[in-house]
Amino acid sequence: MVSHIPLSVALVGAGSRGLGVFERLVAHCLERPTPLTVHLIDPQPFGAGFHLSDQPDHLLLNTVCGQLSAFADARMVDGPVPVVGPSLHEWCRRRDLRLADDGYTVRAGEGREIQPNDFLPRRLLSEYLAWAAEEITGAAPESLTLIRHRTTAVDVLPGGSGTETVVLADGSRIEADAVFVTVGHHSLYLPAAPAPDPRLVTRPYPLPTALDGIGPGERVAVLGMGLTAMDVLATLTLGRGGKHLTDAAGMRYLPSGREPSIVLTNRSGMPSRSRPRLRQGRVRFAPLALTTERLDEIRSGTPDGRLDFTRDVLPLIEAEMALAYYRTLLAREYGDATSAGLELARRCARGGHEALLGELRARFGRCPVAGILSADLTDRQWTGYDVYRDWFTAEVAADLAEAREGLGVAPLKEALEVLRDHRDVLRAVIDPPGVDDASLATFFGEFASTVNRLVIGPQLDRSAELLSLIDAGIVRLGPGPRPKIVAPAGQGPWRLESTCLARPLRMEVDHVVQAHVREPGADRVAGSLLGTLVAAGRVRTLAHRGTAVQGLDVTRQGQGVDRTGTPQPRLFFLGPHTEGSSYYNHYVPSPGVPSRALLDAELALRTALPSLITRKR
Repeated sequence: MVSHIPLSVALVGAGSRGLGVFERLVAHCLERPTPLTVHLIDPQPFGAGFHLSDQPDHLLLNTVCGQLSAFADARMVDGPVPVVGPSLHEWCRRRDLRLADDGYTVRAGEGREIQPNDFLPRRLLSEYLAWAAEEITGAAPESLTLIRHRTTAVDVLPGGSGTETVVLADGSRIEADAVFVTVGHHSLYLPAAPAPDPRLVTRPYPLPTALDGIGPGERVAVLGMGLTAMDVLATLTLGRGGKHLTDAAGMRYLPSGREPSIVLTNRSGMPSRSRPRLRQGRVRFAPLALTTERLDEIRSGTPDGRLDFTRDVLPLIEAEMALAYYRTLLAREYGDATSAGLELARRCARGGHEALLGELRARFGRCPVAGILSADLTDRQWTGYDVYRDWFTAEVAADLAEAREGLGVAPLKEALEVLRDHRDVLRAVIDPPGVDDASLATFFGEFASTVNRLVIGPQLDRSAELLSLIDAGIVRLGPGPRPKIVAPAGQGPWRLESTCLARPLRMEVDHVVQAHVREPGADRVAGSLLGTLVAAGRVRTLAHRGTAVQGLDVTRQGQGVDRTGTPQPRLFFLGPHTEGSSYYNHYVPSPGVPSRALLDAELALRTALPSLITRKR
C-alpha cells in the first residue's frame, strides 16, 4: 500500500502560535527540501495577529524583552534551526530604540538603552513579530509555497481522499492534507454581548476605547487586581495625561484632572505579586523534589496512571518552593548560588528532600512558603476598613521590596519562581494520562488562578504606581474581600457592600469595569470557527469530564478529539484554546530554554507530515 505524502497544509491563525508552526515548516524544508504548499488564513497581519500595533506605550508586556523570541535555537527545540534571528531585546537595540525616564515610552535615539529585563510596550512586540514573519518567510526555500488568505475560516470539513476542506468566509474552499488551528485569543476580539447596563463594561478591550464612557471625576469600580486591572488603571490615569514622578522621597502621582475616582476590588481581597527584577547571572536550578521521575513513580502505583493533584503533586510543589527559599539563604552564606545549589543537590540525593528540608528548617527557621498556595482572606473577619487597607498596602510594599531585590537575591521571590521555572513539570502533571476529574477542576481553578496571582502578576513599576495612586486619592480599595456587588434597579448608583468587615461598609459607584477577563469556552462562542467545529462534533470540549474546564479535548500530538472520543488524524489544535488538555499555552517562546510551544508544533507536524518532519537529535 502506497503511503499518502502530504503536499499541503493550512494554518488557521497567523499570530505568534501560527508563526511558530510556520517557522518549523520552513526549518524542516530547508533541512530536507520537499514540495509543500502552506495556506495561511487570517485577516490580521502575519506574526502579530492580535498583538495590535496601535496600542499606547503605557500598555506593557508582562514578560521582559530578553525572554521573547520568534526564532528557534538549538536549546528551544529538538528539530533543525537554520533560521537565525534576534530576540525582542536584540531587535530593539539594533534599531537604537530607547526607553524614556517615565519607564514606558520608547523612541528611537531618545532615552536610556533598553536592557534585557525591561518590560516594553506591547506595540513593539507587534512590530517585532510582523518583522520576524517577513524574515522567516524570506528564508523559506523555493520548495515551500506560501499562499496568504486574508480572510477568516468558518468551517473545516472532512475532505475526500484523506484530506480536510477549509471553508473561508469569502466562500472559497481549500483542500489540505492537514489543518492546524492556531487562532489564539480570538474570541476576546469579537464584539462583546450587550451589557444589561451601559455603565457596565464586561470586556475592557480594546483600550482606551472600551473605557471612553467613563468621564472625569465619575466613580468607577474596577473588579480585579491582575494584569487586566493594571491595564485599566494605566488607561484611566497615564492614558488621560497623569504622570508618576520619582524623586528621593519616592514615587508620587501628578493628576491631569481627567481621571475618574477609582475603587479597586477583587474577590480574594489579596493583591497580585509583582514580577521580580531579573538579575544578570541568576542560576536556574534543576528540581529536586518536583521531578518528572517522581511523578512517573506515583503514576505507576495508580490503576489508571492518573494523579490526585492535592495528594500527589501539591506537596512536591510546596517542597520545591521551600528548597528554593532555603537555597537562596544558603547562597548568602556561601557567597555563591552555584555552590549552594550543588550542596543541596548532593544532600537531597543522599537522604531525600524531606530529610533535607528538616535540616534546613532547623538551621534557618520556618519557611514562609507554607500555606501560600492556599491562602484565603475571605474567612477572616477584619475589624474595620482601615485595618484591611493598611494590611493591603503593606503587603504590596513588602512584595515590591522583594521584587526590586530580584531573583537570585530575594528568597521568597526565588521560592515563588519555582512555579515558572518548573512549568514544564507542571505540564507533565496534566499531559496524558493526566489527573483525575476532580483534580482537573482544582488545577485549572484554584491552583492556576493562585499561580497567576503569585508569579504572573504586574510589572514591579505597576505595583509602585498602585501605591502612588492610593496615596494620591485617585484609587481607593474596595470594602474588603468578597464584596457584594449590587446592581441598580434603575439609573441609581451601583453598590459595593462589605462581607468581611466587622463594621459594615458600603461604597457607591457610577460605572463598573469587569477587569478579570476570561475567554469563554469554544462551545459558547456562536459563529466562531471553534464554536462551529464543536457544534458539528468534530472536536469536543473537556466538559465531557464533568468539570468547568472549558478547553478543547486534544491528544498529546494536538489532534482534536471528536464527540465520540476519536482523534481526528488531520485536524490539529495548538494554543490557548487547548488549555485543560495541557497547561499554560498562552505565551511567546523564550530563547535559550526548551519551548513547549515549538516542541508541540514539532510533535504535531511530525504526526501530520512524517515524511518531512524528523527529529534532529
